[in-house]
Parts: sequence; structure tokens; C-alpha cells
Amino acid sequence: MWVEELQIRNIKCFDDVTIKLGKPRQPYRWVTLLGENGGGKSIALQALGLLLAGPEGAQKLLPRPVAWLRSEDEYGTLRGRIHQGDNDPGQHGTGKVTRAFGYTYFVTGSKPVSVRNRQYTEPAIVESVEKRLSWLRQNAFTSTGGGWFAVGYGAFRRLTRSSQVIVPSLEQPARFTNFSTQFDEDQPLSAFERWMVYLDYRVAKDQDHTARRQYDLGVAAINKVLPDGVRFDQVTPHGRICFITNGMSVATIALSDGYRSVLALAGDLVWRLIQAFPNSDDPLHEEGVVLIDELDIHLHPVWQRQIAQWLQEQFPGLQFIVATHSPLIAAGAGDTAQTVRFRLRDGRAEVEAVPNVSALSVDRILQSEAFGAVSPYSPATQAKIDRYDHLVVKGARRSRDEECEWTQLSLFMDEARPFGGPPEPGSLEAKIDQVLRSRLQ
Repeated sequence: MWVEELQIRNIKCFDDVTIKLGKPRQPYRWVTLLGENGGGKSIALQALGLLLAGPEGAQKLLPRPVAWLRSEDEYGTLRGRIHQGDNDPGQHGTGKVTRAFGYTYFVTGSKPVSVRNRQYTEPAIVESVEKRLSWLRQNAFTSTGGGWFAVGYGAFRRLTRSSQVIVPSLEQPARFTNFSTQFDEDQPLSAFERWMVYLDYRVAKDQDHTARRQYDLGVAAINKVLPDGVRFDQVTPHGRICFITNGMSVATIALSDGYRSVLALAGDLVWRLIQAFPNSDDPLHEEGVVLIDELDIHLHPVWQRQIAQWLQEQFPGLQFIVATHSPLIAAGAGDTAQTVRFRLRDGRAEVEAVPNVSALSVDRILQSEAFGAVSPYSPATQAKIDRYDHLVVKGARRSRDEECEWTQLSLFMDEARPFGGPPEPGSLEAKIDQVLRSRLQ
């Protein structure tokens, strides 16, 4: 499964926007959502999560969508268009088989509104009456079916915080739990830990070959995603999971927030893929959709630079739709990624695709439209640079006080340039910089 587009109307900061996430026959395998806080990135990801969870799942994730409407005088609309993957079961149609499905949810508020000739007076999510949506809920949005993989992760991804002994058990989760952390910040990603303990128990107790295969798949994938020097060690006899880091075996509770964030994401994703494709020769290569809010949280810049490439290499069939504030993640997504910027104008969110940023340095990305021409310098340093440039242009017309100020600023500029400061105004480097900057606008 993959998503072609998302339409949002009268929802929070969105008046009426359509976000392209693929072409009619081909997904963008990596979509980076950029924009300032409050620009609508998280809401767009939550809207996708609700659509991909199915009607019943959406009502469990958001039973009362309070304050979701931009205007309470009318209902809001969430509409998605998804495509069936090669290994997603079910066939819609007998003559011409349908592989792409568009469907709609309506969102109501506290004021009375009429949706399809029915009156609503409370906040609710209402599904549209569509044959395709009815077929999807029976074939794609069930908890017991295979394929049709989709999962969403909120900004606060973490393993359990307590040092607990995990009972070896594993139940088939309801589909809506794939998106729980998008709507409940306090919910940890503990499924990975339960899964590893359960498989270890099965291997030790019954010499289960299926459990051994799943266990080995999970360990191999997690080791590839973790940074060099960190690898899976063992499940102890007491049900605790340990990793080797800096030559020592430590329990997950002792790992840093950065390690735990990556481990929680990768471990949970591997486990859910195996659940969705139990008969696959390689579940990590199956198709599906992954939503991640603020991927850069807890990650060192070195990890931010590499995480997009890691995820795409380990899960090549998945479509990642990721919100971030990091230019390193935006660049690391590669030249095939789709980059979308969210911005607020007069209180309304606008969405636009921006040119490929993968070939640019971090400074260039920050100064491009992708990040709204943000200066790479601190506000105080940028103010000195601007003042220096102003005094340079003024030249012989500088006053005595301005001449003294210019001399002091010149010393500051001489000190800054060897470490990447701005070029001397009028120099060849400055002219090249100006040309490049104009092309990024």
C-alpha cells in the first residue's frame, strides 16, 4: 500500500489544501515535511494516520475531535487516495479491477451541522458512504488481515522507562494501535521488547524454527540501523534485553535517549512488518506507509545526517512520510525524495513542493526556500554582519564614530572568516555567493 495524496479542508490551520505524496502510478518513497512550529505538519500526519487506521480505528484514536475545525459553522473533510500493493490481499471489482481507492471522513464540531442529510451536534468523525470504503474496511483495515501495512509514530518515541521484567507474550494488536503514539504522547513503544522476549522464549522452549527466523531477521535489521559500536546482545534469563555499547552489555533502560529513540522506532517497525506479512520471505522488503513526526528528536547531527538513508536501505519498499526541523535529514533523504514546505500566511497553512535540496550544504538549505531563508548565524552575529555590510557600502561617507565601529567589526569579520564566516563584500567569493543565493530563492 502507498498514499498518492491527502486533502484537508476546514481542519485547524488548513482552509483547503491538497498534499501530493506520489504520482498516479508511483509513490514518492520518501516525503520530507518542513515548516515552522504550528505550520500544520503534525496535523497532516495525524490526518493520514486517521485515514490509514480505518473508520473504526479513527474513532478510537480520536473519539472526540475537539477544536479540530477551523470554522465550527461547517464540517471539515479528510480525504485520502491510497494504492493497493502487490502483496496486499483482496480484489475489488470483477471486470476492471480497482487498485486505487479514494475515500473521505467528515469531521464535525460543537455546532450543529448536517452531513449527508444527517444532523450532528457533537465533535465526531463520520465516514462517507462509499462502496470502496466499505470494501476497504473489510479487506484493508481489519486487524486480522495481512498486508495493507501502515504505521504512524508521534514525536515522543521511546521504550518503556522502567526497568521491568517483561512477560513473554505476544497478542495480535488492533490496527489502530499502529498509530497510538501519534495521539497519545505518554504511550511507550514496548511492543519490540515484548516481541523479542516472546521469540527468545519460543526458541528456547520449543526450538521453533519460525520464531528463530523472525528473531534473526529482527536482530539483523536493528543492528544495521544502530550506530557503529552498538549491537544487540541477548535476552537475559530474567526477561531483560541487553545491548553491547562501548564494549559493555547494558539493558535498554541504561541506553541514551538517542539510542532508545532509534531502537524503539526500528524495533517496533520490524515487529509490525513481520506481523503484517507472516509468510513473506523478507518482511523488511514489503510495501507500506510509515508516518514519523519530528524524526530528528534526540538524534545527534551525525545520526540526523544518516537516518533517512539507513531507513530507506533497510526498508526499501516502504513509503516514509516524515516531518522534521533538521536540514541534515532533509538533505540525507536523497535526490529522489519529495520535499514539501508548510507555511502560515494570515493564519492559514499553505503547502508547496520545494526543489531538491540533497546536493546543498546545511547552510545553503537553511538559506533556501525549504527553510524560509533562515540565516545560519545567531541573531547577534547576523546583526554584526549586516551592520558591517552597511558600513562597507557607506565607504567614505562614514562618520568618525562609524569609522571606529567599522574597524572593530572588521576585526570580528577577520576572526570569523577562517571558520566559515561570510566573504568580503565585493570579492569574487561574495559574488558567487550572491548568484547561488539568488538561484535558491
